[in-house]
Amino acid sequence: MATLKKTHEWLFYLIDNTVTPDPTDKIAKVKTRKTKTIDDIADRIVQERTEYRKDTIVNIIRMANSAKLEFLSQGEMINDGIVIFEPSVTGVFYENTDFDGNRNRCVINTRVVNAVHTMLKQVKGVYSGLTLDNGGAVITGITDTATGLTNDVVTPGKTVTITGKKIRVIPEYGETVESCITYENLDTQEVIQQEDAPVINDPSKIVLQLPALEAGFYLLTLKTLYTSGTATLKAPRYIVSKVKLEVK
Repeated sequence: MATLKKTHEWLFYLIDNTVTPDPTDKIAKVKTRKTKTIDDIADRIVQERTEYRKDTIVNIIRMANSAKLEFLSQGEMINDGIVIFEPSVTGVFYENTDFDGNRNRCVINTRVVNAVHTMLKQVKGVYSGLTLDNGGAVITGITDTATGLTNDVVTPGKTVTITGKKIRVIPEYGETVESCITYENLDTQEVIQQEDAPVINDPSKIVLQLPALEAGFYLLTLKTLYTSGTATLKAPRYIVSKVKLEVK
C-alpha cells in the first residue's frame, strides 16, 4: 500500500487589496508566528537527535553563516541545500566600463532549490474565516529622498520616506520592526525583508533605507500591531502600498 504524504496547512487571513480599485477585492496573508532563529533551528535538531548539544549546533550554524558570507564576498555562488545565492552586478555600463557606484550595485540574488518546491506541493492554504479591517490605516505616499520625487520610482539602497495614517510598525513578540517591513517582487514573488531599522517610525511617517533591491516592481507591506496612542491590536494589521514601487 502506498504511503500517503502528510499535507501541511497554512492558515491565512484576508485583507483589502489596495492595489486594485475594486473595494471587494481581497488578498491573503499567511498567519505566521514569531520569526524562527538559529536557536529555534538548534532546538528542533536537539529534539530529533538528542546526542547533539544545542550550543554546539548554534556555533556550527554561525560558523556556516560566516563561511557563506566569506564565499559571497569573494563572488562565489552558494547552494546550501535550501537557497541558492548568486552574486550579481546591477545597472548599465557604457563606453567607460568602470564600476560606477551611482548606477551599479553589487547584490545577491536568491532562489529556492527544488526541495522547497517539492515541499510546497504538500502545503495548502486554509482560510481562517477572518477578514482584517485596516481601520483607516493607509500608506498615502512614498518619496525617494535621493531624487526628491514621489512618483513610485525608488532607488535601491537609498532612503525613502513613507507617509500615511496609523503606519507606525509595532512588531509582535519575538519579531523585529525590520522583519515586519517587506517588499514582494511581483515577477518572482520573492519576499525581501527590510534590513535596517527605520530612522523614523511614527504613526504618519516612516523613514528607512531600502535594501539593495533588484530592478523590477515591488509591493510594500507593513505588518503592525499599532492602532492609536498606546493601544495595540490583538492580531496584526497588514498595510499594503496602493502603488507598485519600481526599481530601475
